[in-house]
Amino acid sequence: MKRTAAFSLAILFLLSSLFFWPIYSVEVRIDGTEELIYRQSASPDEEFDVVWVHSVTLQPVTETYKLEAPGRIALVRMVFDDNGPNLPARPEGRQKWTIAEGKFIVTDYDLIFERVPVTIGAVISDHTLVYKGNAVPLKDIYRPGGYVHIGFAKNSLLQYLLKGVEI
Repeated sequence: MKRTAAFSLAILFLLSSLFFWPIYSVEVRIDGTEELIYRQSASPDEEFDVVWVHSVTLQPVTETYKLEAPGRIALVRMVFDDNGPNLPARPEGRQKWTIAEGKFIVTDYDLIFERVPVTIGAVISDHTLVYKGNAVPLKDIYRPGGYVHIGFAKNSLLQYLLKGVEI
C-alpha cells in the first residue's frame, strides 16, 4: 500500500511538473506569422547581444540587451567604433557616452522592448544573436532581408517540449 501511494505521488508530481514548471527561453520568431524558428533556454536578468556590421562604416556594432521579464527586454548598451547613419550621434536623455579603446560605448538607455525587432542583413550586416557563448547568425535560421523578433518567453515544461524547435 505504501509503495502504491509513493508511486501515485511521484506520478502526480511528474504530471504537475509538466504543466506548471516554468521554463524561460530566448526565442526568434518570424514577423507576421509568429513562426518559432529558434529557441534557447534562458534566465531572467541575463544579457544577450545582437552583433552586426554597419553597412556604411563596415565596422562591427554590438547591442546588448537584458532579459528582465517575459515581454520586457531592456537595451543596456551599444558599442561601435565609427559614427554612421542609424547609429547614435550624441547622448539623448539620460544616456552616457564613454570612449574606451577606440570605441563609443553608449549606456543608460531608457528603452524597453516587448520583443527586439531585427531586419536580417542581406549583404553586409550579418546580424548574429550571441547568448551564453552561443553565436547564431540569423541568416542561417531565416532568410537574409527577413524581419524577425527576438523575445523572452515563459512556458510550462510541457509547452516548451511540445514546441519542437531545437535548442
